[in-house]
Amino acid sequence: MTKKINVVGAAILNEQYQILASKRSDDRILGALWEFPGGKIEPGEDPKAALKRELREEFNDQIEVGSQVVPTAVKEYDFGEIHLTVYYAKLDTHHFDLIAHSQVKWCDQANLMQLNWADADLPIARAIAQADLKKAVF
Repeated sequence: MTKKINVVGAAILNEQYQILASKRSDDRILGALWEFPGGKIEPGEDPKAALKRELREEFNDQIEVGSQVVPTAVKEYDFGEIHLTVYYAKLDTHHFDLIAHSQVKWCDQANLMQLNWADADLPIARAIAQADLKKAVF
């Protein structure tokens, strides 16, 4: 039986409606691929609470979590089945103390698809590239 892994990610927007992409460190699973920052949801943890915790752990930043971007994406990897839920978010702080990532980058919608996204994040990145980001609610 495939291991189900529930993961949450943040599509962080700035005032110019750019999206924050984060590049996984080369030495990690799916290293050097781009993703929405976030991580695993602990058993019994609320997804939005998990996202706030992950951003504190990974960037030392506080965020406001908004609405879910699109339905949860499901992707089968050799290590398990990822169920990725991404929410729009905005930063309350801007530390970016990178722990799990080698790089972060603000992207305009037009440039979003030029990055080499992890497979689970790819359909969500495509949806964000087409979305009206002015309608994102926090």
